[in-house]
Amino acid sequence: MIAALIGTLITGALIGFGGRAILPGAQDIGLPKTIGVGVISSIIVGLFLGSVSWIAAIIAGSVVAAGVLWFSIRQGWLHA
Repeated sequence: MIAALIGTLITGALIGFGGRAILPGAQDIGLPKTIGVGVISSIIVGLFLGSVSWIAAIIAGSVVAAGVLWFSIRQGWLHA
């Protein structure tokens, strides 16, 4: 249980940082929001793609995270 939670947070951080790297420009969000976007993106990818390899999940999650960040900034939920 604890190991799964830690794994989810680490994966969320990797995906969140990947999404921030894909999205051009500076994003004014901290580490907790980055991890949160990554975890949300990981859940979205898991729902749509199901069980895929870990590298495919991180790549797809990073692309989804960039989209989530872009949408959140555009809606005014996060500041660029």
